[in-house]
Amino acid sequence: VTMAAGLANLSYLLEHDLQGNARRVGGLLIERLRAIGAGIDSVREVRGRGLMIGVELIKPSTGQAAPETASAVLEAAREGGLLIGKGGGHNTSVLRIAPPLSLTVAEAEEGAAILEQALRGA
Repeated sequence: VTMAAGLANLSYLLEHDLQGNARRVGGLLIERLRAIGAGIDSVREVRGRGLMIGVELIKPSTGQAAPETASAVLEAAREGGLLIGKGGGHNTSVLRIAPPLSLTVAEAEEGAAILEQALRGA
């Protein structure tokens, strides 16, 4: 049964080209988030590959990590309907974005808009 479930998952992944989708949609999402980050002083860097993306936040005055800002953005994003995480330990300031491989362009745009609002609010 376990082997059949694994084979079904692999078949679905290949039939629907989820790896290609992650490359295409992830590239669009990273570029969208970089454009957003360019206008926000607390965003140091947007990095990632495919749909695994990190947004590093800093204190603009010092350039040091801003875990408080990351927590505030995390909460604001959640209130807007977007679930993201923080990477590393409790003193980290990197937002972790890892949506499903089946993410659509429309869903990516919606998530980016919610995250932009959360970043600007924090």
